[in-house]
Amino acid sequence: PKVSNKISDMIDNISNAINLDKSSISIKSTTTDGLGFIGKKTGIGALAIATISK
Repeated sequence: PKVSNKISDMIDNISNAINLDKSSISIKSTTTDGLGFIGKKTGIGALAIATISK
């Protein structure tokens, strides 16, 4: 399913959950254009990156 129309809600939820300003959160979505197991709809993929500084 497409997630691009849910990005704003996801940012709101993350911001509220960890008390972080929304401007510090970025969410991107993309397609695989039919490539690999994700594109063939036999699997899903996710990537999370967090940069934390003191």
